[in-house]
Amino acid sequence: MLDTVVKRDYSRALQSGPPTSLEEIMSEVRRLLPAIRARAEVSEENRSIPPESAKEFLDAGLARILTPKRFGGMQLGLQAWVDVAVELGKADAAHAWCASLMIHHPHYIAQFPEAAQADVWANGPDIWIAGTLTPTSKIEQVAGGYRIVSCSIPYVSGINHASWSMTGAMLPGPDGAPDWTIFLVPPGKYRIVDTWHTTGMRGTGSNTLVVENVFVPAEHTLRIADMRDATTPGRTINNGPIYRAPWVTYIGLTFLAPMLGAALGALEEYRSWTAKRASLFGAQVAEYTSIQVHLARAAANLDAADLLMRRCIEMTEAPEPASEALRARAYRDQARTSELIVEAMDMVMKISGSAGFASSSPIQRAWRDIHFAASHVSLNPEISFAAWGRQQFGLERDPKQTMY
Repeated sequence: MLDTVVKRDYSRALQSGPPTSLEEIMSEVRRLLPAIRARAEVSEENRSIPPESAKEFLDAGLARILTPKRFGGMQLGLQAWVDVAVELGKADAAHAWCASLMIHHPHYIAQFPEAAQADVWANGPDIWIAGTLTPTSKIEQVAGGYRIVSCSIPYVSGINHASWSMTGAMLPGPDGAPDWTIFLVPPGKYRIVDTWHTTGMRGTGSNTLVVENVFVPAEHTLRIADMRDATTPGRTINNGPIYRAPWVTYIGLTFLAPMLGAALGALEEYRSWTAKRASLFGAQVAEYTSIQVHLARAAANLDAADLLMRRCIEMTEAPEPASEALRARAYRDQARTSELIVEAMDMVMKISGSAGFASSSPIQRAWRDIHFAASHVSLNPEISFAAWGRQQFGLERDPKQTMY
């Protein structure tokens, strides 16, 4: 069982210099796809993507995509993040999931106070930051900050390859209500416990993060309420609308992009396989109208999912933060995007027949991974649809609703 204090060095080897454009990053990502596809099965067996994949992601500059320029990053838009994660998802959902988090977590860090950003990126931007925001840690306030008394949080994807980490807790708010807050945990101050045994997204290595008696300076914390309302300390330090976008406009993209990529990869796998496949009766399977209709419907669903996802991203590029009505719509659209991807993947699985369930089939792996990913709380339609519905009827926001 893995149960170790972690302090890894995955610094980027800059033999040829850092990437200078999204085109360079995408070119490197596409070059890596065959190797990632080949590692998908062993990643499942090991329940974690391999170290070479982690290093290749850093070498390709993925951690720089949303990192501010003032700390050596590229400060690209969220479109770039999604483009990379979708492309990687075509090869393997688990790799794409980990990469998506690697790309996006610096966007969170850029919204912390400046001192936290300087500490995290003291040695450059090419580091892996993992974490979960689940607010279950036990915290005590002490002089200069807080002490994490105890924290044991599961589902921390990519933690096997990370240096810095994040965790969440509830603090007493200004009005006495619980105040959801994120805490930064530096390298060497946490342990990993191997608890990741699942039927989907097995390769993400989403093990349990354990923190005990660790001091966190006040400037290493960030309130979820500030992320929700686009009032974070980082918005005044880092130029660019992505650092001033309300949390809900992008919260689900982390998971949707790998899901969409995996479904697109499965669709292409099915299309190329079926184009030359004969039925038991000798007819070409591709000649069946029912197959053509299912294929078209699945593809249309994925196109619609992509359009809804991109519309959410457009809100993060606007000069002013999105209104509450638009934030509710974004929350709704991200959950619906997840449903469309699941529906498309189910269609592909249905027309794949028994062969699609072969353990060696990438189609069944994508099917399992997508269903698992869709269970993430940020994509829950019961919550997000109800939030939009309340807004439409002029009802006050549910006080328990923290997302938008």
